[in-house]
Amino acid sequence: MNEILIEAEITPLYGQVLVQDVATVDVPDWGTGEEAVVASEQAVAVATRSDADGTVMMRVARGSDIGVLGTEVFTGELSLTSATLEIGSPLASDLHTVDVGRAGSLPMRIFVSPEEMPDTVTILLGP
Repeated sequence: MNEILIEAEITPLYGQVLVQDVATVDVPDWGTGEEAVVASEQAVAVATRSDADGTVMMRVARGSDIGVLGTEVFTGELSLTSATLEIGSPLASDLHTVDVGRAGSLPMRIFVSPEEMPDTVTILLGP
């Protein structure tokens, strides 16, 4: 069973949400705008449904149970300068922080549901 660290309803302006180091300025650029996800060393942007269609539930969890989390769109690591991860929409000033316990390389997997125009984004942190 996964331990939920934070859950938040986010207004996804322009159909996107971010998972990032709290102090980053290294936000990834969307290539064509058709990508499900884009990443830089310190941030991951995830495409979602439009803000006109409602909010998006973002969840950060620690564990290994991937049973019902949705479609995996990202597997990798973020480089954190502190032990604080930030999730949400900077464009909507709708940001939430969570202490992940350590700075440095943070392994994670990101899942969305449904696969098209997701309304749920789950960030599963590794050990």
